[in-house]
Amino acid sequence: MKGQFNAIGKIILAVLLVCLLAVGFLFVNNDIGQTADSLESDIRSSQKIQDDWTVTGSVSDTMAGFISYPQNMSDHTFSVYVNRPGVSFGYFFRGGGSLSSVERYIAEFTVEGYSERAFISMNAQKAARVEIDNGTDIEVIEIDSEKPFALVLPGNAGVITFYDVNGEIVEYGGQRL
Repeated sequence: MKGQFNAIGKIILAVLLVCLLAVGFLFVNNDIGQTADSLESDIRSSQKIQDDWTVTGSVSDTMAGFISYPQNMSDHTFSVYVNRPGVSFGYFFRGGGSLSSVERYIAEFTVEGYSERAFISMNAQKAARVEIDNGTDIEVIEIDSEKPFALVLPGNAGVITFYDVNGEIVEYGGQRL
């Protein structure tokens, strides 16, 4: 009986060792990213975002877009993450910083090989809603016109149109839709 427990113990130890080696291999190859729940913390630490700044964003299964800004909205930084296909776990930082297009317009970010896109803006144009027309239905997403926003939307969603508080079409990327 004692020999059986020793054999089971050795098997369990071997399985644990293989698991540790696999996790170590993934870690060394940079295949372990951030969980969706830890993205804000990663943004704050990696981009040195102050505690009194607001961090808001949108996360899908494959992409995440965020915007960070102080209460007076005098500055901003944005962050785009992707959940890589294949043997990787979590979201990986793809790009970020401060751009005038994010400050003045609704900037659209795409990542090669991903079907989604992130729309990020300080909302100078007071966008109040976005309509997604797939040819059959129109989905409406309400936006707080007084606050910056980040939305991740499917690349093949259809026609995406942003409207201001008066129902007028707004610009994004510096071009009128």
